[in-house]
Amino acid sequence: MRINFRKVTAPVNFDGKTQDFDIARAVGNAMMYNSTVLLDIGFEDLAREIYHSNGDVEIPAQYVKPLAQVIRESAFIATVKREILKSLGEINQV
Repeated sequence: MRINFRKVTAPVNFDGKTQDFDIARAVGNAMMYNSTVLLDIGFEDLAREIYHSNGDVEIPAQYVKPLAQVIRESAFIATVKREILKSLGEINQV
């Protein structure tokens, strides 16, 4: 699956208003430095790719669950977490 971490569109109120969030650098940093997840060099390479991305990033299947764990542990607001986890297939579509 492909995710654009530079433009995560998430709802911000019950009236349907949305906002775009650029979380690429924060996700990359969380994967490398601020998470309890420690995998392998491939996960670190993915962190760098996300950090430096300008658009969609391909998330390899073996890193979906570890990335979801990083997102769950992150300080992102709930609506952003929810959108990323939906994109990863880690929660049901709302």
